[in-house]
Amino acid sequence: MARRVRFAGGLRAELALAIALVTAIAVGASFLALYSGTSSRLRAQVDAQLRTQAAEWRQATAGADLSTPQALEAAARRFIAAQRYHAEALIIAAQINGGRTITNSSDVLAREERQGEGSGLLHAPAGLSNTTLAEAGHMRVLSLPIASAGRAVGTLRLADPLAPVDQAQSSLRRTFAVVGVLALVLAVAVGIGIATVIAAPLRRMARVAAAAEGGDLSVRAGTVGARDEVRVLALAFDHMLERLERAFTRQRDFVSDASHELRTPLSVARAQVELLDRETDEARRHEGTVTLLRRLDALDRLVGDMLTLASAEGGQLVEPRPIDLGGFFEDLRRDLPLFGERDFRLEAIDGTLIADADRLTQVLRNLVRNAVAHTEPGDWIAMSARADADRLQIAVSDSGPGIPADHLEQIFERFHRVDQSRSRDRGGSGLGLAIARAIVEAHGGSIRAQSAPGHGATFRIELPGYSPPRPGAVRA
Repeated sequence: MARRVRFAGGLRAELALAIALVTAIAVGASFLALYSGTSSRLRAQVDAQLRTQAAEWRQATAGADLSTPQALEAAARRFIAAQRYHAEALIIAAQINGGRTITNSSDVLAREERQGEGSGLLHAPAGLSNTTLAEAGHMRVLSLPIASAGRAVGTLRLADPLAPVDQAQSSLRRTFAVVGVLALVLAVAVGIGIATVIAAPLRRMARVAAAAEGGDLSVRAGTVGARDEVRVLALAFDHMLERLERAFTRQRDFVSDASHELRTPLSVARAQVELLDRETDEARRHEGTVTLLRRLDALDRLVGDMLTLASAEGGQLVEPRPIDLGGFFEDLRRDLPLFGERDFRLEAIDGTLIADADRLTQVLRNLVRNAVAHTEPGDWIAMSARADADRLQIAVSDSGPGIPADHLEQIFERFHRVDQSRSRDRGGSGLGLAIARAIVEAHGGSIRAQSAPGHGATFRIELPGYSPPRPGAVRA
């Protein structure tokens, strides 16, 4: 039981973990894509604003005299004064070569100048770059040279804070942290639910397997309600258990039958040997030896019949091949008188049958032997064959006392005898008809018995695989 619990719990945990992992990967990938996209868009907006400011500077100074520091300073002041409608966070600094720096944020630049050179807004490289100011934090800087008559007279630096970008990124991180945790919790809950549904038929199969391990092969997984591979697995599992149950049943039946049917003849043989050991008369010793050999032959036939039935139940009984029915029935006609002094009648048919000739001969011999056992010398036994489309029908009839109606459904069961004493006296093992049915059914055919008490019995066999003789064919 503990193994079943570990199996079920482990499977549910693995499935739930897998779903949670997939969810975490999906949320993480979504976060990275959205985070990167949002940051890029916000930075692009900042860069666009800076380029717009640079275009306004070029427009404002177009045609102006910037050749002297005083003229450049005046142009810079006019440009800064015109920016009253822009965001206050925008920092404008016009550095005049050999002169002062004109800016709209003198306090920020004064602190930067006191900190020394090498970093900050006033030392940003040409083009777009990032820097950090003590007062304003992270800044995006656009540095442009100021030229007059082809000569550099200063540098214009435009800076916009990246605080909105940082705030948006921070807000996005917090939002995704909350959403991610909730998504993982939901994924784990859904994963456990889905895993429980998926694992339910497997747990059921595990219980069936445990029962089978304990020796109970009658339990089945049954219909698990799924329509996928799990259902196919359950059906295959049940089919396997059915085959195992049949195999164990055959084994138990064989052992039971062997112990039951062999005990009496072995006991008789043992007693016969003991009598022969004490017998001093040569003639009686010889007579006892003949009797013992006859009983041993019967015992050998019984063992052979039981092995035949075991082979039939194992699906290894027949090896069908084409049979020439003309020659087959002719051989049978020659053998019939060997069964006893009866009036044998045979109505044969030509053609070809796909069957195992040896096993089919065994069936007909068993039926004839059974008819001989229930008739007297001089009675008739008839065998007839006829075709019905692609099926061959064979009937074996006799003029014996017939079979009682309450035995017709049981005579094909192993060790069933209509007349117990009479069958044993004539060497019957009770397996002949059971073997006949097993062989016929192994060919895909059927066998049945018909009888009216006092008017004989008829056994009818129907086999597939019949082909009529080819036109113009000469019988060998």
